[in-house]
Amino acid sequence: MFSTGLMEETEVIRAQFGEGCRALASLGYAQALSVLRQELRLPEAISIAQQGHRNYAKRQLTWFRRDPAVHWLRGFGDDPEVLAISEDQVASHLVAASPDRATGLCQALL
Repeated sequence: MFSTGLMEETEVIRAQFGEGCRALASLGYAQALSVLRQELRLPEAISIAQQGHRNYAKRQLTWFRRDPAVHWLRGFGDDPEVLAISEDQVASHLVAASPDRATGLCQALL
């Protein structure tokens, strides 16, 4: 994030909307803003942002593991088998949600 323009993006947002802009309180932006305010040095900000994202990802996994409607797939999205399973899951969900519209939507996905 930092190496691909986060600092510059944060400067633009701050200039356009002010430091009270809600987006600047989110992960990454908050640390970049702290660097711009000279409250943190860049390496420290990067480290804090990295840890914050790891913590956030862990909370997301905890949340999703509790949801019985979440269907976990083993593998990656570019694996043809995983892709086929995910397409079947989406099609089944659409049929269950709205059988009338599902046929057209499923054909559009394929």
